[in-house]
Amino acid sequence: MLSDQSTGITRAMGGIGAGFRRDNTLNLKNPASYSTVDTLTFIADIGFAIQNVNFSENGVKLNAHNGYISHMAMQFRILPKVGMTIGFMPFSNIGYQFSNSEIIRRDEDGSITATNTYNGTGGVRQFMGGLGWRPTEWISVGVNASYLTGDMTHTIGNTYSSSEVQSRYKTYYADMGALKLDFGLQGTLKSADRTLVLGATFSPAGKLESESYVTDVHSTTDTTRIENAFSMPDLITAGFTYQWKNRMIGADLSYQTWSKAEFFGQKTGCDRLSASAGFMLQSDEKSTNLFKRTSYQIGVNFSQPYYKVGDRRGPMQFGVSAGFSTPITSSYSSRSYLNVSGEYVRVQPMEKGMITENYIRLNLSVTFMERWFMKLMVD
Repeated sequence: MLSDQSTGITRAMGGIGAGFRRDNTLNLKNPASYSTVDTLTFIADIGFAIQNVNFSENGVKLNAHNGYISHMAMQFRILPKVGMTIGFMPFSNIGYQFSNSEIIRRDEDGSITATNTYNGTGGVRQFMGGLGWRPTEWISVGVNASYLTGDMTHTIGNTYSSSEVQSRYKTYYADMGALKLDFGLQGTLKSADRTLVLGATFSPAGKLESESYVTDVHSTTDTTRIENAFSMPDLITAGFTYQWKNRMIGADLSYQTWSKAEFFGQKTGCDRLSASAGFMLQSDEKSTNLFKRTSYQIGVNFSQPYYKVGDRRGPMQFGVSAGFSTPITSSYSSRSYLNVSGEYVRVQPMEKGMITENYIRLNLSVTFMERWFMKLMVD
């Protein structure tokens, strides 16, 4: 599963980010937004997710629970009009285990049952650093440099209830790492009480360096090394946000060329189109009322599958989200916030007989935003 790269507020707004630009919010989806941080401010953001997943297939249902760190990042200014961000987040997660059994022979001596098992573990992590620069009042540009590292193991087992039939295990393993670049652009148009931000990002395709093997255990053990086993797709995203009074709306549209990417040396993907939209009722930061200083968000998103199973496309994904961001303390001087949002995500197969997944997810993040670089005069 590919991880969402959004943080607290943008996650509650459906995962938008290309045109999102706010000086008190970390937006890791477009590095051009880093230039919003001012000279005296240091921002740190850490997020967690807790989820319940319901799997269903042909009348059989199963629930699973887990939690994980969704992101960790910090942002500060290093030069006039130049902001820097350093962070960590998952890029993908793998975790599954399922099996099926069938009787392949039944006679007077008894029956033989064949069992096929499928297991997968691992994932890819992303360590990133980026710069955002605002050369003019209306234009900002940025770049992220990320190092992707991780490992994955996929195992297929064919076992039998009789020792007369030889069992077989096939394991795909990879340990990988690569540099990934993301380029961002934002243009801002302002009037007296309205702001329109247009944004775009581009991540070029590239190879993933890896140690990749396929081990086949049957009557003998054969291990084959796969050269140039993995590659990344091109990713293009465009979006906007529009602010008026204390309201904001925004939307993103992205396209990924997974049909050109390789997985264990094979092109098993399909191009992916994703869309997201969100609305936020912004807080009044000058108010002494805690509820007025709280902002509220809602969002929706949709994604096409990025992989195929045989010649069939994988499942579609639909999601809705809602959340709020509130000051950690009631003090007027506090600019640190607690971000809480809930998501419902449905992974809907396009073919009968495939697994349907329903996610109910709680996202929690804390944004520490304090004046760390202010010089105090001592009398």
